[in-house]
Amino acid sequence: MRVIGIEIDKKRVTCFALEQDSQEAYINLTGNFKYLEIKDDQDNGQIRSFQSAIYTFFNSINPDVIAIIARQPKGRFSSSTFSFKLEGLIQCYDRVEIEFVSPRTLAAYYKNNSFSVLFDNNYQENVAKLAYYIFNR
Repeated sequence: MRVIGIEIDKKRVTCFALEQDSQEAYINLTGNFKYLEIKDDQDNGQIRSFQSAIYTFFNSINPDVIAIIARQPKGRFSSSTFSFKLEGLIQCYDRVEIEFVSPRTLAAYYKNNSFSVLFDNNYQENVAKLAYYIFNR
């Protein structure tokens, strides 16, 4: 099985791809693709480039599951409207259903479970934990 975990933070989307082999070892498939960032959400070229790049990444991994860490739409700690635009572009990917996992669900899971996946950069920790969670829920 192959899983892609995604975290959207303001204008940056971080991805982490994970596969479990026949010996149940976890393999990081992310490669050189770490994150995508957009400077101007009103620039059609940047939006199209983002969508093309993320779909190319998805197609190269051929995931069974794509999961996004859910963000708060309202209230004091609500996410930016721009991040929801990026989320919508991701959700338009029609080869796999996109699912959402709340940060609370992940926190509750990791209170009682360990995390044993290697990742390259500190900013990938949340998405690596998300991908690992999808395998073990």
